[in-house]
Amino acid sequence: MILLTNGDSWTQGDSPAQDINWDAKQNLDWYDIIPNFGNNFNICDDEIRYKFYDSDVWPKVLGKKLGIETWNAGRLGDSNDRIFRTTISSIDYLESLGKKDFFVVIGLTSMFRYETWNDVGIKENKKKLKGKWINARISPEEYLDFAKESLVHRLCLNIINLQNFLKVKNIPYLIFNCFDDFDEDIREDSFFKYIDLDYIYNKDFKPHFRLGVENEFNTDWGNTDDYFRTSHPTDKSHIMWGLKLTKYIRENYENFK
Repeated sequence: MILLTNGDSWTQGDSPAQDINWDAKQNLDWYDIIPNFGNNFNICDDEIRYKFYDSDVWPKVLGKKLGIETWNAGRLGDSNDRIFRTTISSIDYLESLGKKDFFVVIGLTSMFRYETWNDVGIKENKKKLKGKWINARISPEEYLDFAKESLVHRLCLNIINLQNFLKVKNIPYLIFNCFDDFDEDIREDSFFKYIDLDYIYNKDFKPHFRLGVENEFNTDWGNTDDYFRTSHPTDKSHIMWGLKLTKYIRENYENFK
């Protein structure tokens, strides 16, 4: 079985919560990073791809504990839009290598982020159309003032589409929410009833990664300590969450009992 993980900086890692190693290379035969983090509209070199490879981020901890080949597509700054898009493209990439029998685990990011198409160069040079997908974000004030309904509805639709894709592919999966508390908001959306909660951690969208660290270590994500730095979990926190995910998966998925 192949474990594919995806998310944002709470999945890839983030400095200074994780140590950057610009010279890091793949040195484990069971753990790798998806090229370009599954986003072929944004090509990156290996020093970007592997800069947090040596850190004990939760995908690495989870893969080791489950004893399976692991690929991480998490990329700092990603929106949920991009996370879902690159999950599909990452599966496509792995299948092109002849790999099959996947298990997907996704950590959701902030509702303030979304993906949009930037038509760079189209107006300047109509003969050579250029553009790329970019991550954008709004402020909390804008979210509350006018964008809340739209972004919540968009997230619901993305979750439903991804769940249906994985169901068609017969791929088991687990989705959890990292840090942004939108459980109450998403339950108010008209599409929420179509989300299959059996594959959502604890069947809700509370920020279980953040709350898990805060409760386990009696800390707050605004602190600078052994568990959080610049509002990001350190390796100690990633290890804790990786172990908690391992326990949850073994208790709830037949293939891992």
